[in-house]
Amino acid sequence: MKDILVLCDSNDSNAFRIETALCYAESFDAHITGVHMIPFPVIPIYGGMYPDASSYTAADQIDRANKHAKELEDSFTKIAESHHIQHEWKTIEGLDLNFIIENARYNDLVIAPATYSHYSVETSHQLCDYFTTRLGRPLLITPDLKKVFNLPKRIIIAWNESHEATRAVHDALPILRQAENIQIVNVSKSEKKEKENMKRCEQLQRHLKHHFINCEIFTPNKLLKGTGHTIYETALEYNADLIVMGAYGHSKFKEIVLGGTTKYLIENSTMPLFVSN
Repeated sequence: MKDILVLCDSNDSNAFRIETALCYAESFDAHITGVHMIPFPVIPIYGGMYPDASSYTAADQIDRANKHAKELEDSFTKIAESHHIQHEWKTIEGLDLNFIIENARYNDLVIAPATYSHYSVETSHQLCDYFTTRLGRPLLITPDLKKVFNLPKRIIIAWNESHEATRAVHDALPILRQAENIQIVNVSKSEKKEKENMKRCEQLQRHLKHHFINCEIFTPNKLLKGTGHTIYETALEYNADLIVMGAYGHSKFKEIVLGGTTKYLIENSTMPLFVSN
């Protein structure tokens, strides 16, 4: 991992996310790029009765957004320089997700918050489910907590032999090599499936051993409130620092309507998620 991109926003956990990115950059002697999307002003369109006036005019919003973007840049630069890490800062006006995706193409890892916060706007925009299916690069999703997540020592691998899970494991190899304890989790809905999945987990265990990565296999006694909940509870019991998993193994529409493992963990996990698709 020699190029790391981190998405910066107005969330209170932003500085901690940057510190997390720098921990990874230090470990892999990597270059880090900070990116920020400067929101356009919100100009409400009303019909019927005349509403209350907006707190800020469009010009005020633009000035405040640009000022905040400069503050984010200064903070990013100060933190990166204090760690003596090669760094770069990029901004774009508007929530241009293609800007993030295009820049992600030239990075080995993208670090993003579980929810992306507009400047001075209370609502959060769920972007991770969008990015996981379009980046084409591994995504490290950090919870919105005021906490620095160092390079993980204890890792859970959620394994189901899917295309997405396979991609996630191999994308995560540089991180797995530096871990001290790794547990492959086999979540099965029946005894027959459990036996099949155990064989698959053993195959992954052997494969990772060829990479000099030792793992243990764990099968939960029972499926709790869905696969996502079971994986998360297992990770908590294991005192894991990171969950490695494939993203959106079912159709995106089905996951959105019915919910799914990816959605559940993005919304509930208090530990970072390393996901690929």
